[in-house]
Amino acid sequence: MKEFFRKQAYKFQQFMIGRYGIDKLWSVLLIFFFVIILLANAFYKVSKITYCAIEIMAFVLVVFAIFRVFSKNIEARRAENAKWLKFENSVKGFFKFQNDKFKQRKTHKFVKCKGCKKTLRLPRHKGKINVTCPHCHAQFVVNTGKKATNNQ
Repeated sequence: MKEFFRKQAYKFQQFMIGRYGIDKLWSVLLIFFFVIILLANAFYKVSKITYCAIEIMAFVLVVFAIFRVFSKNIEARRAENAKWLKFENSVKGFFKFQNDKFKQRKTHKFVKCKGCKKTLRLPRHKGKINVTCPHCHAQFVVNTGKKATNNQ
């Protein structure tokens, strides 16, 4: 029995030579598949038509994921995965930036440059300051809050 499984594993390895295989987009597609299946089950008693439509969407999603795994067009699958990773990294970067802004909200003020629309980080509580954008060299005045005074 052990030998049988070893032979089957070898045959599958031989079959997969020259095929794309599993990547990050495949994992995401399967997660979406399971989420859609759970969503479909929530609609089962509400509307059979909605349930069937959602089930068909899930089926198409899993067929596409399997197609990508067994595809021999490696360059196209790499391009799809690269597009997905670029999108995923942009979303992660946005939320990381928002998290950093929230953590630094008491010590720094974030303003957008009027010229190039880049976000600049300025120290808080310095009063009105002249700012020169390091990207486009536009100059403008920003009020960062009241200056701290030492009245003792």
